[in-house]
Amino acid sequence: MLKNYLKIAWRNLTQHKSYSLINLTGLAVGMACCLLIGLYMREELSFDDFHDNADRIAAIGSSSSFFGQMLATPWPLADALPEEIPQVEAATRVTGTGSLNLSTDGQNFTEVSQGKYSDPAFFDIFSFEMLSGSESEALAAPNSIVLSRSSAEQLFGEGTDPMGETLWWQKRDTLLTLEVTGVIQDEPLNSSIGYDALVSSRTMSETRRSPDSWNSYSYYTYALLRSTDDFEAMEEQLRLLVESHYEPNDEGEYSQEYFATPITELHLSDLSRDEGFTGNRAYLYLFGSVALFILIIACVNYVNLATARASLRAKEVGVRKSLGARRLQLAGQFVGESMILSVGAYLLGAVLAMLALPWFNELFGTHLDWSSGGAFLAWLVLAAAAVGLLAGLYPSLYLSRFAPVTVLRNQKSRGSSGSLLRKALVVGQFAIALVLIIGSMVVYRQLQFTQNKDLGFDGEQVVTVDLSSQDAWNQRESIASGLRGYTGIETVSASGGVPGEFNIRFSNPPSSYSSEAGTDTEKAVTIAPATVDEYLIPLLDIELVAGSNFSSAGGADAPPSYIINRKAAELLGWTPEEAVGKAFSIGSAEGKLVGVTEDFHISSLHSEIEAIVLMNQESSNFYGGGYIVAELAPDRISEAMDRIEEVVAPFSPNSAFTYEFLDDKFDAMYRTERRFGRVVGLFTFVAIVIASLGLYGLAAFSAERRVKEIGVRKVMGATVTNIVTLLSRDFLKLVMLGFVIAIPVAYYVMNQWLADFAYRIDIGAGVFVLAGLGAVLLALLTVSWQSVRAATTNPAEALRSE
Repeated sequence: MLKNYLKIAWRNLTQHKSYSLINLTGLAVGMACCLLIGLYMREELSFDDFHDNADRIAAIGSSSSFFGQMLATPWPLADALPEEIPQVEAATRVTGTGSLNLSTDGQNFTEVSQGKYSDPAFFDIFSFEMLSGSESEALAAPNSIVLSRSSAEQLFGEGTDPMGETLWWQKRDTLLTLEVTGVIQDEPLNSSIGYDALVSSRTMSETRRSPDSWNSYSYYTYALLRSTDDFEAMEEQLRLLVESHYEPNDEGEYSQEYFATPITELHLSDLSRDEGFTGNRAYLYLFGSVALFILIIACVNYVNLATARASLRAKEVGVRKSLGARRLQLAGQFVGESMILSVGAYLLGAVLAMLALPWFNELFGTHLDWSSGGAFLAWLVLAAAAVGLLAGLYPSLYLSRFAPVTVLRNQKSRGSSGSLLRKALVVGQFAIALVLIIGSMVVYRQLQFTQNKDLGFDGEQVVTVDLSSQDAWNQRESIASGLRGYTGIETVSASGGVPGEFNIRFSNPPSSYSSEAGTDTEKAVTIAPATVDEYLIPLLDIELVAGSNFSSAGGADAPPSYIINRKAAELLGWTPEEAVGKAFSIGSAEGKLVGVTEDFHISSLHSEIEAIVLMNQESSNFYGGGYIVAELAPDRISEAMDRIEEVVAPFSPNSAFTYEFLDDKFDAMYRTERRFGRVVGLFTFVAIVIASLGLYGLAAFSAERRVKEIGVRKVMGATVTNIVTLLSRDFLKLVMLGFVIAIPVAYYVMNQWLADFAYRIDIGAGVFVLAGLGAVLLALLTVSWQSVRAATTNPAEALRSE
């Protein structure tokens, strides 16, 4: 019997090729989207779960009123955790070394991008595979280094055992020697640690390893708990630890708190610092929902066409019932047809997904592969069968309920009784498609807005060259002087910060440190500071609204001068004119304000314009470092860059020559948004194609069922336009109803997305009108093809049997 069912199912699918092709194509594309997004979601949800004790590893973070929650913790915390908290079995510190300039001979240096300091307990907590060396001894001694397999091959070549070899490390202006004490497997893609090499934390200076430095937050701390149940007790234990190492304020409260987060939850938490879509739970759910909706649209096509074709199979059901077939048997056959189609679509979708994976990785910025996805694909076969079961369930129950006597007596179509469901499903299809269309348009308009908004400075043809060493920064004026006057270089400045890179040189912690500027009004504001010279403001064409630029006269012994922006002046309660001449200080560097600039952006449009202070002397509060900023002649860029490298290289002999154009820097800030726009655009295209396929199939079937009616109307004088309008009108009503439903949903969703931008577009009515017109035009084109074809058929052929 099963063989007979399969044979009949196969015959029905091959007999109605256009119907099967529409369903197969729609389901295959929908399943390909689900496969790729499923692989992406599987990777995101599996971060750090490969460790043997993943369920017992906690990332310890700190929370304060100024910085909020962050993973930065002080050096002594890792030692205190196992000593003072019974639930902690072991703890380790991890902090970045920056890129490691390493050499095997002390002369030819190679950059290893991700270096980390860590403790011997690192391997007691994490399960990274050790290829050479001892886990307990590898990081025990100072000046020891553990290399990843790729880094070892990069430095020593393939097939070479580097154990015991010496490496020279150019660390700013110091040359250190390191002994290779281990080689570990390359870090898995779903790891949040991030390493290419591990250096013993005992290599750091004693000042950075002070057991009393409880207020210096520069380290990631991880703890191995004795039991998974110990997470509940950690909050109280960490509170007691704070009370034993910190002093309360006058109200008896502690400004500092610690918290513990399971490492398996870290990647998708707000503490994640990953860029792009990775580590962002909102994008994970959004893409998963969209992929599911696309699959639903494809399933809707199947349900629509199956119920619409009921009249063609009504006699089959009647004959089989009269011969003794039970309703359950008939329903089983129709479900079987659906499952055969679904599994076939899955196999085709799997092929499409495999072919599209490299392009998908490029679009999403991921490195996914199928190497470990065998079990995942096998489970998806069952999922595909389940899709076939669910998609075919209603049509099977609907078709199998026909009464044989009624069907065999009456040859009229019975497919119309399911029209209400079909209409509802078409409305849902186009509502989803229209939400995606509107979303694509809003994302595109916001990206256009970010690219065209006046940022308050001119970054065209402006290059920033990183002065990575302290020695190079100390010689910044010599470097700048060596570049001035060279053909192709129009203006040169030495600056501790540039738009897009303010604050990154300052510690506690990097990239987010700010200072308080005391004034003679006894007010204070949070500012973003940078040491600059008198050339930066005219180079970037930043407008001065009051006062003057820095003067080159005065020398190092003169009191410092400051320039603030309009936002800082407003926060201090001054007009720009009132601010000029006021006493101003950062830390102990007391001076006066000489000018106020118009506001300009130093970060992306996600953030409000910040209060900025420019100073002409380096404050002792900050670590020195910065950039050479040069405006280049458009027709001499290559020559100018060669000259800049020639001048800068001698001052940083062991550092890579690193530069970036300022407009590219800001353009890169919206890389995620551009990717998001492309992804939404792709999903929109797929959803439109699948929905249009379903509409095309329904239109074809509607025209086929009404062929005699059309023939009669033509004989009675109806024109082609009359008939096309007749056949298209009902479908256009459904599309417009879907549009009405899509408007509030799209408005809410896109407002949520735009809320992440401090400077954003308004979603006007024009977006919705354009999307609605586009949907109507698309529906017209889809339906009109079949309508015109039916309207131009010779009525004699349609009425020949009457």
